[in-house]
Amino acid sequence: MTKILIPADYIELTGVIQQCLLVADEQGFTVSGIELGVSPTHTILVSNSNDTIGLVADLYTDLAPRVSQDYSSSYVFSYHSTLALSDFTQQAQNVIFLALDDGERCLDVWHHPLNGEVRALSFSSNNVRHADNPSHLSWIVTLLALDFPLEDCLTLARAMVNVSRETWTNNYAQFPTPVIEDSRLGIKVGWGVNQHQIQFPTLAHASLGLYPVVDSVEWIERLLNLGIKTLQLRIKNPDQSDLEQQIKRAILLGKQFDAQVFINDYWQLAIEHGAYGVHLGQEDLEESNLKQLSDAGIRLGLSTHGYYELLRIVQIAPSYIALGHIFPTTTKQMPSKPQGLIRLALYQKLIDTIPYGSDVGVPTVAIGGIDLANARAVWQCGVSSLAVVRAITLSSEPQQVIQAFADVMASREMIEEPSHVE
Repeated sequence: MTKILIPADYIELTGVIQQCLLVADEQGFTVSGIELGVSPTHTILVSNSNDTIGLVADLYTDLAPRVSQDYSSSYVFSYHSTLALSDFTQQAQNVIFLALDDGERCLDVWHHPLNGEVRALSFSSNNVRHADNPSHLSWIVTLLALDFPLEDCLTLARAMVNVSRETWTNNYAQFPTPVIEDSRLGIKVGWGVNQHQIQFPTLAHASLGLYPVVDSVEWIERLLNLGIKTLQLRIKNPDQSDLEQQIKRAILLGKQFDAQVFINDYWQLAIEHGAYGVHLGQEDLEESNLKQLSDAGIRLGLSTHGYYELLRIVQIAPSYIALGHIFPTTTKQMPSKPQGLIRLALYQKLIDTIPYGSDVGVPTVAIGGIDLANARAVWQCGVSSLAVVRAITLSSEPQQVIQAFADVMASREMIEEPSHVE
């Protein structure tokens, strides 16, 4: 059971949150386990069996959240601040400043709850209306109750106030833009420096198909011989003695079979040996040089784990976007929680509106815990490709598994194809 407790002096917010929960329910989120009640203090509480979040907003009080060791975190939402951006870094880390005026643009600014990194969203000043603030706060509270991370709550809440109260927005034009460089706030991601000089080759959505992720060149060769056309070599140990030989051989095999072989992480070796593509995680972006990858004509795939990361990396226009992890997975330690099918479908609807080359809709790869038992449900979310790891490598009959996945991925094509029977 999750509880949302609203202070008595702002009890009118309850009705707005109820409307937000109704919209979330229509998207398929489970809201029946969310209970609304009255907070015993001036602090809004969002609590479940694991933790309690306390928050207040200057929409109804000037007091800070009540100090309690029971809180996993607490936030102060400042809607009416005239703070200069250059002074933000001197503010308390739990204060979130909303719609700070920056001329033609406004900024939502906060510190990441775990590492203290400054983050910001930029959006048009024309979209800021004080009358929308209760709705904005209600969406943040609702999304926290639905277990979205703070950065996604802020990103999605800002988009939600741009549409009618009965609508869950999936339109890219209505979302804010994550800031990747602002000297006043100390935001400077290395990969964003040359973003306007970077261009990665586009991919045909249908070219990705089934996308096995394997840890050896032996598996690369075996799967290429079984007809797979898109693969990723992911070797976790950078000290592996034959690392470069494995990468070089995988790239050569890709060319021999006219296949799309992506190298995970080791971008310098990928450039050196002329790889078709490179896949990077969010944590790998800072250590990479996207300008060099772009200049080499290498296709780039990037991992994302939510709305904020998705909207941040589309600014460098990758060749494809990986969405995950969809289900619990044991193949690697994950910094995020499983996304699930509802969020996957919503991400896909948003991505379908994002410019991609001369068209719209970036190719997507769903990854994380996908097997034959859940593949059809994932595929029906509209993604371009299914990434699989153990479903193939742990099978005694990889060819049969590959054919079973092919049958699943052909089913949506049959649904989407118009009937020619008269």
